[in-house]
Amino acid sequence: MTMTDHWRTPQRLRVSFTDGNTSELVVFRSAEEDAPVVLCLPAMGVRASYYTAVATELAARGYTAVLADLRGNGGSSVRPSRSTTFGYAEMLENELPEIVDVLRREFGAERVTLFGHSLGGHLSVLHAATSPHVAATVLVATGTSWYGRVAGVRRHARFLGLQIIRIVTALYGHLPGWLPFAGTEARGVVRNWMHDAVHGTYLVHGSEVDYEAALARSAVPALFVVLPGDRYVPESCSEHLAAKLRSARVTWAEIPPEDFGLERTHHFRWAHRPGAVVDAVVKWLGSRNTEVTS
Repeated sequence: MTMTDHWRTPQRLRVSFTDGNTSELVVFRSAEEDAPVVLCLPAMGVRASYYTAVATELAARGYTAVLADLRGNGGSSVRPSRSTTFGYAEMLENELPEIVDVLRREFGAERVTLFGHSLGGHLSVLHAATSPHVAATVLVATGTSWYGRVAGVRRHARFLGLQIIRIVTALYGHLPGWLPFAGTEARGVVRNWMHDAVHGTYLVHGSEVDYEAALARSAVPALFVVLPGDRYVPESCSEHLAAKLRSARVTWAEIPPEDFGLERTHHFRWAHRPGAVVDAVVKWLGSRNTEVTS
């Protein structure tokens, strides 16, 4: 087996949680021993397999990359419905701690880096603010969902869209996949996401943690990868989220669409050709400022 074959062959790990549910992780090992571990978390309603090219690039650059589906998607044993719901609390305080612990045991890593896209970025920075086992966070196209930070006519359009999402979720008992927004999602996740979208602050229902205070205290360094012209997450929304990290070192990387072979920015399609994002991430993780250790 060549070095190239080694990092292209994924390994699958089944993780069991305290509530009896399970999920499957897909691991792209680096050819290098003791490689730092990067856990990749997807956007709302997106399967982790969508980021296979990201994980492959990271593995080729000396990092062991792990794809993890969010609760309710892909390899997760849970499916949202009218009778089955969950929210950020289950992901932040049940699943993510166990996934990180499994990776620490499996690879002998003291800490891991969290790489999140959109909602995956929200969960990454929130978990990092409450865990001693996160070395750094990479937040791609991630920012507050608050309509108040969206400029011009799009602010009114977003507010209207939020009301449609709220009504449809209430009628169906979950967010149905036919709505052109984020796939099938649990009403609890929508409720938590909606609080940020309406008020600009995090409130995790069912949790005793004050996540706004935790973010203010967090010293975990963060890299914000901004996609200029992103209609879902304009730069002003990323700035609003970054401002919550009062004690952390925040770094910015802006990557234009042409670096992905696109004519215009797309919130999702960067993952098809993620070389520019991975370049920025590897450069940042390799700098002394992040203080990342394996």
